Amino acid sequence: MYRLREYGQMIADLGRTAAYAKALERRVTPDSVVVDIGTGTGIFALLAARLGARRVYAIDPSDAIDYGRRIAAANGLSERIEFIQGFSTDVQLAEQADVIVSDIHGVLPAHERSLFAIIDARDRFLVPGGSLIPCRETLWAAVVEAAMPHHEIAGIWGSDVFGLDMTAVRSTVVNTWRGMRLGPADLVTRPACWAAVDYAALSSPRLGGDAAWEVDADRTAHGIGVWFDWDGGDGATFSNSPLTGERHIYRQAFFPWPEPLELRRGDQVRVCLRADLAGSDYVYGWHTTVRGRDGAARADFNQSDFFGLTLSSDRLRRLSSTFTPSLNEEGRIDHAILNGAASGLPLEQIARAVSELFPQRFPEWTDAQRRVAEVSRRYSE
Repeated sequence: MYRLREYGQMIADLGRTAAYAKALERRVTPDSVVVDIGTGTGIFALLAARLGARRVYAIDPSDAIDYGRRIAAANGLSERIEFIQGFSTDVQLAEQADVIVSDIHGVLPAHERSLFAIIDARDRFLVPGGSLIPCRETLWAAVVEAAMPHHEIAGIWGSDVFGLDMTAVRSTVVNTWRGMRLGPADLVTRPACWAAVDYAALSSPRLGGDAAWEVDADRTAHGIGVWFDWDGGDGATFSNSPLTGERHIYRQAFFPWPEPLELRRGDQVRVCLRADLAGSDYVYGWHTTVRGRDGAARADFNQSDFFGLTLSSDRLRRLSSTFTPSLNEEGRIDHAILNGAASGLPLEQIARAVSELFPQRFPEWTDAQRRVAEVSRRYSE
């Protein structure tokens, strides 16, 4: 139910939802085929169908898609929308789309496999000259003062915490960023653009860029704040900038420095910020240099949330290419379930077999049923 509450909060963000609705209204015609990737409960697919789209394909891997089906039926739109549960990268469509709409990013556009999915959908689904919503996002950064968030991330790992020295953790936690609410008073510098995402031309899921500032007043700073401006084309826009007064479900991103800095007027601050897709999510890196007005180096911080990973020595040993794994009981249970599925057995028969193999875990076959169903749901076609 938490996920449904989250989807509700997204829809209730009227500035965001209205911008998407406006962009759809200006792109969808009675001849349009629309693809909505990451549809969730289907709000954009439903709006496209209500605008008269000939056909809408609503794609999402989560079970929330079933609520989209129910809402479509309740509004008489079922015949126009085909709901497809799965990742868009695994889906094949019978026809190409005139419009692709998506909202699959988090605090920043580079989130999980979002950019990869948009590139893939654009290249495989979109007709030449078709429309992408959003068509562009501009990413901004500023040096910020954020004493409390910085303390919550790093300050609590001090040399005297109930008489204990906890500083061994600090070098790791300062390599983690978080979402937060920034206000105009928190900005130490003016915003600078560090990247622009043109979805029609985007060729790589990697994002990166530099931003630089000259400090115009003495100020304490704790890191870099980042946000985005969203552009759906034809005047459909919104922003989660702390300067606009708009307030959206998306917060701003805060990339902390290892320690607060007392910046002085004339100091030069430069940050190289990058987001690299690694497996199923992004690794963010931020390299900050600070020089005085005389050119002397004042700080050089090279940070990455890769360095913020908490991996024990045992976990690292298990990740080594020379490690020879053996299945624990959990692995043996799933192995038995998958063997049963590969043999074409029905779920009840698999559950009975698992119960016989692991009687201490599953005294009755019905005790194994839920585990069997979950493994089946994850891997079956």
